[in-house]
Amino acid sequence: MKSGIINLNVVPVRKKDNAKSEMISQLFFGETITIIKIINKWSFVKCNIDNYEGWIRNLHYKKLSNVEYLEISNKKNIFSSTELKIKDIINEIVIPTGSLISSAKFLNYEHEENQNVISISKIAKSFLNSPYLWGGKTKFGIDCSGLVQSVFKTFNIILPRDAKDQSKKGIEIINEFKNGDLAFFGDNKEKISHVGIILKNEKIIHAYGKVRIDSISDKGIYNSEENKITHCLQTIKRII
Repeated sequence: MKSGIINLNVVPVRKKDNAKSEMISQLFFGETITIIKIINKWSFVKCNIDNYEGWIRNLHYKKLSNVEYLEISNKKNIFSSTELKIKDIINEIVIPTGSLISSAKFLNYEHEENQNVISISKIAKSFLNSPYLWGGKTKFGIDCSGLVQSVFKTFNIILPRDAKDQSKKGIEIINEFKNGDLAFFGDNKEKISHVGIILKNEKIIHAYGKVRIDSISDKGIYNSEENKITHCLQTIKRII
């Protein structure tokens, strides 16, 4: 199969080969893709970071030769821990947190120094008040599993795209939760529909309407604005 690389800042991934189709995810600058098939103006691709599949426009990526793909694949992955300005001879663009900046030189872009990653909680809090967007993974719109994936990517920890698949990773924790543990919610353990990152003092950061911090107990997430438990806790996993 042929390969490609995302040479734009953010690319929508759609459920069908139609611009009006539901956005199910996003691809970031520098990420490589496997091109499964091409139909007219659209390509059905697999992201080589997390194996997520969907449709993107042909104009939204650059095709790679086998030699070019091997050159990029042999590099150590380095992800941006914040938004970065990158520029070539003509253009300057801003790429989102979690972009694959180790591909920048190959795409003829220079970039600012990447900020040092301090902690999971600090990176997560940088997303506070970002609006909820189904399929989104950036500070301009993000869903619950997109928040978790983008935050952990800055530590070069690649998690699946969806919450139900993320819940299958890590070690289950019964007590003594700590910063960076992942809490999963739903009707039961087989029907996980929401995820958040645990913070200190029985708090959790998650995307619900917007990225917000709420209280968490063994029952679930308590939303003080709605004065109720909005999500029922099913399991907590430790990834790092």
